[in-house]
Amino acid sequence: MKKALPFFLVSVICVTLAFRFYRPNLSGLASVSDSESGGLAGMNQPMPHSVLPTVDGNWVDMEKYKGKVVLVNIWATWCGPCREEMPDLIQLQEKFASRGFTIVAIAVDDEGEESVKTFVETERFHVGTSSKAMNFPVLLGSDEAARKFGFEGELPVSFLVTRDGKEVKIIRGNVGAEDVSDAIERLL
Repeated sequence: MKKALPFFLVSVICVTLAFRFYRPNLSGLASVSDSESGGLAGMNQPMPHSVLPTVDGNWVDMEKYKGKVVLVNIWATWCGPCREEMPDLIQLQEKFASRGFTIVAIAVDDEGEESVKTFVETERFHVGTSSKAMNFPVLLGSDEAARKFGFEGELPVSFLVTRDGKEVKIIRGNVGAEDVSDAIERLL
C-alpha cells in the first residue's frame, strides 16, 4: 500500500500537467448542440476552392456560392440512401432558397456524366402530395474532388457551409429535413 501511494501521486501530477500544458482543442465539439442528432457533427474549416462541371456541360466555381448558406451533398445515382434523401433535399431547397440558401449536389458516379444527366432529367421524387424533380444545381465530381470537402468514402455525406465559406457541419448518412432545418435556420 505504501508503494502505491507515491505512484498514485506521481500519476495525478502527470495527468494534471498534461491537461494544463497539452489541453486538446475541443472547441469544435462545442458547436454541436444537444438537439442535433446522429450523423450531424461540428467542424470548422474553409470550403475548398473547386471548379466543377455541371450536367449541362458548363463549369461552376464554388466561390459563386459565397454569400449563401450552402449544403454541399456528395451522392451517386446508384446509391440507395442517396435516392432516399432526395425528397428531404428538395423540401429544404423549397423552404430556404428565398432566404439565401442552396443545395449543391456533387455526383461521384463511376458511370460518368451521361448516367447523372439522365438521372437528373428523368427521376422524380415523392414530396408531399406531388412528384418533383431535383430543384438544385447538380455538379459532376470525383472522389478526389469530394475528398477536398471532407468526403471519406461513405455515401451520402453533406457539408453545411456558412455565408462566408466555412464548413461548419458534416452530415454522415441521409439528410433529414427536420434534423438539419434548425442548423440551416441558425446560419440564415
